Amino acid sequence: MSDTRNSIDDATEPRLITSTDLFAAFAVKRRQYALAYLAAHPVPVSITDLATFITRSELESDDSSLDATDDMAERQLSHTNGRYTDRYERVLTDLYHVHLPHLSDAGLLTATDVTELVELTVDRCVLSPYLDLTGVTVDLDSTVDVDIEIDGDSA
Repeated sequence: MSDTRNSIDDATEPRLITSTDLFAAFAVKRRQYALAYLAAHPVPVSITDLATFITRSELESDDSSLDATDDMAERQLSHTNGRYTDRYERVLTDLYHVHLPHLSDAGLLTATDVTELVELTVDRCVLSPYLDLTGVTVDLDSTVDVDIEIDGDSA
């Protein structure tokens, strides 16, 4: 089994991240999306922005899996606000309770409850080969200026 040294902070002793930890981190699509998004952003990001990116990615993936014979009305229904909001809330809850703690325990990121910010604790080059294998990419133009409405509140 090979180990990867996390050298993002030279002031502290690098933490060893095993290949087993990395494979477990990449075993779930939502974690792949999360790591890809964080790798594309060198600064801490809000958990809500991360959840928005994952929601959009999942909905786009769902839409691309529809058969070519499906009519346009069905495709338009897939983007209704209700469907988006439901998915977003599930993704956000899943991030808080499952995926962010898993990735934090693996030593790949830090997430703070107070500021609700998430950031990688490993160099992006550690994740790059694994992200290449997953095929998950981040279009930075589509990840900015997100404004969704949930129960009358802007998120």
